Amino acid sequence: MTNKIFKSCMALAVAIMMLTATVLADQAATAVDWEKGVIRATGLGAGKAKTKNKGIRRAQARRAATMDAQRNLAEAVEGVHVTSESSMRDLELEYDIVKTRVDATIKNMTEVDAKFFEDGTCEVVLQMPIFGSSNSVAQAAFEPFRNEPKESFPQPTNVNINVTTNVNTTVGGVVGGGYTGLVVDCSGMGLESVMSPVIKNSNGQNIYGHRNLDIDKVIANGMASYAYSANDSISRERAGNNPLVIKAQRVDGTIKGNPVVSVADADKILIANQTDMFLENCNVVFVK
Repeated sequence: MTNKIFKSCMALAVAIMMLTATVLADQAATAVDWEKGVIRATGLGAGKAKTKNKGIRRAQARRAATMDAQRNLAEAVEGVHVTSESSMRDLELEYDIVKTRVDATIKNMTEVDAKFFEDGTCEVVLQMPIFGSSNSVAQAAFEPFRNEPKESFPQPTNVNINVTTNVNTTVGGVVGGGYTGLVVDCSGMGLESVMSPVIKNSNGQNIYGHRNLDIDKVIANGMASYAYSANDSISRERAGNNPLVIKAQRVDGTIKGNPVVSVADADKILIANQTDMFLENCNVVFVK
């Protein structure tokens, strides 16, 4: 009886190890890199065992690996969050054009790496940009919204808030702070990366969203970059050397993709943007 129990425990342990290995392998097959703005997918393939010609078997293995990478890339794209409430999978189900564009783009993706192993199998890596004017996820994701009417940014509730710094600009007689961008500090709040985030004030009013922006700019560059410091290279590249830095109160949404700022800070952002135009240019960074 003891021997049977031991064998059963060993069998269970082996099964758990095999399941864990499978999960890890699946996770390793794809990677969404928001900092670099790309999705990578790896595929493995082998030639037909009955094929004797080595060159043909290598070609078969490479083709099989490419098809596997394409499947993995399609799955990874489906999991990308477009908003804090929806993913690419949701858009593909709702809009045929999104699914069609994603499928066509993935089939035309060029490999960024390929290598063969001693056993004749091949590994292929495909890479797809999240944003960009050509072959990007954003091209497909925002296509259904291209004909939506553009909305103006809301007016601040308090126009007397001081947002000037020691670097001032004057546009149309209005003095601004000379801000080069906006950094919203959401550190420690569990902010998640999404393609179309919304900045809200604490009253629930949207002050920054894709409907306020040129959709082609959103597709080309995204609405915001994600950084781990207000002073790192990502922040400087996107928000410049003199950003307006605001501390978020919290983040909201099903997956916590939207920063929420106080009404006073929202007014600061809107007033500064009237002269410095950093929102229109998507010069926005979220610190995680």
